[in-house]
Amino acid sequence: MIPKANYHSDAIFADEMRLLFARGWQFVALTTELANDRDFVCVDHEGASTVVQNFRGEIKAFQNVCSHRFNRIQTEDRGNRLLMCGYHGWTYDKDGFPKGLPKREQFLSEDNTHLCLPHYPVETCGKFVFVDRGGGAASLREHLGDFHATLEAMSDYLGAEVQFCRVPHAANWKLLVENVLECYHCATVHRDTFVPWGVGKLPISDAVFDAGHSSAHFPRVDQPREELRQRYLSHLAERKFTHNSFFHIYIFPNLFISSSQGLSFYVGQVLPLSAERTMLRMRNFEPNVTLSDKHRARQDPINADSIATGLKLIEEDRAILENVQRGVRVSDRPGMIGDDEVRIRAFLEHYARAMAMPALQAVAAA
Repeated sequence: MIPKANYHSDAIFADEMRLLFARGWQFVALTTELANDRDFVCVDHEGASTVVQNFRGEIKAFQNVCSHRFNRIQTEDRGNRLLMCGYHGWTYDKDGFPKGLPKREQFLSEDNTHLCLPHYPVETCGKFVFVDRGGGAASLREHLGDFHATLEAMSDYLGAEVQFCRVPHAANWKLLVENVLECYHCATVHRDTFVPWGVGKLPISDAVFDAGHSSAHFPRVDQPREELRQRYLSHLAERKFTHNSFFHIYIFPNLFISSSQGLSFYVGQVLPLSAERTMLRMRNFEPNVTLSDKHRARQDPINADSIATGLKLIEEDRAILENVQRGVRVSDRPGMIGDDEVRIRAFLEHYARAMAMPALQAVAAA
């Protein structure tokens, strides 16, 4: 375990924002959200406001703060509009320069670089868009390592988006990460949601690790009336990804991807707001399968049920994590990591290295 203070200290949180989130590749959006001219996605967390926007087919990323008087330019999570400040109408082009500039004679000079928005490198892996706010990281392919191919494959499996929402958590961002890296808690926390689906009774399998990233399958046990269930899902038999498990991927530091038998997909994004507050941004997808009108009528209720169950799962976890956040402040014990929690151990070890913590602190709480 890491020191308990790492879950609530404002000073340590500031170091995390500087060392982990102000530099290196962070997931920001999916290419499907940025498919059209003027499409944008905003990413806000402590110390950062970033906008990623399509400029006639070119994806660019900038600091989402007007150069004039500090107004946030795009104010929605995502949408479609010019990159135009709503305060004084400064309108920025693909280079971050305010090409639309009311009373421009008052602001232009021989060197106008100070008018440009700070820009950040952007790279994509399949449908996943990443930004490096520090601008000095190795390539995205190097950052992802073995998971570059995994994300490319997952991109092909994702069908239409069926939900986009945000869920605030009164908990440290690392608690959200640790929670999704194991299913030891499933039998207790998700006994009415995950367990009836057949997950939580078997240990994880096929775990893969590369730097701070990891993936694993949470095997599923067939349930009563399984044959009937499979018949009802027969219109998805040609889906590209099949596995009798819950498959989960974590990309350090802020991206979760999961697949439920290839029948539905989830993309989660961690946005740290403070040492004890985190925003979880959620996207859900149906599988990439061509559906007839008849099959669409069958799939829509499946999507609705998947969304409702997913939200219930998140709420079950949120209640626990907020309770953990209160407990970590007062506990006299260091905490423990079990044999089934190998992905948590790998995450904390990578976190400790990235934070330049002494190796001993990575496994022993202060």
